[in-house]
Amino acid sequence: MPDPAAARAIVDQWVADQDVPGERENDRWNVMLSGEHKRTVGVTISVGDHTLIAQSFFMRAPDEDRAGVYGLLLRRNLRSYTLRFALHPDGDVLLVGVLPLAAVTLSELDRMLGQLLAVADETFDEALRLGFASYIEREQTWRASTGQPRNPIT
Repeated sequence: MPDPAAARAIVDQWVADQDVPGERENDRWNVMLSGEHKRTVGVTISVGDHTLIAQSFFMRAPDEDRAGVYGLLLRRNLRSYTLRFALHPDGDVLLVGVLPLAAVTLSELDRMLGQLLAVADETFDEALRLGFASYIEREQTWRASTGQPRNPIT
C-alpha cells in the first residue's frame, strides 16, 4: 500500500539535506536547482495518493522550427530514466518525472532530480537555438553593434 506520509517525509529530508531554496505548501514543494546552461531550474514536487511527480518548466513555446525542437526532445526522452519532456496546453515545454510512492527513497529522489537538472542543462542550449534562432541572431547583431560580448548560447 502506498504511503504518502512516508514520501512527504522523504521529500522534506531531501530538501533539508540539499539545502536548496524552496517552500512547501501541503503536499507540494517548489524548489530551485542551480544549473550551468539553464542557470536556474524551478521544480515542483507533488506527492499524491500513488505517485510522486516532479515537474519543471523547461522553455516557452518555440517561435520557430517546432518540428526540430519537438524531435530533439522526443529523441532525448529515449535516453531518460524517469523523465519525459511534455507539452503544456499553452505550448510551453515541461520536464516531468513520475515515481510510484513505493519507489520513493532519498537516493531515488536524488537520482530523479539530479537527472532532471542534467537533462535540462544538456538540452537547453540546442533547444533554444532551434526554437528561437531569429531572436538569437537579432540579439547577437545588437550585441555586436554595441560592443557587447557574444551570448554563449550560439
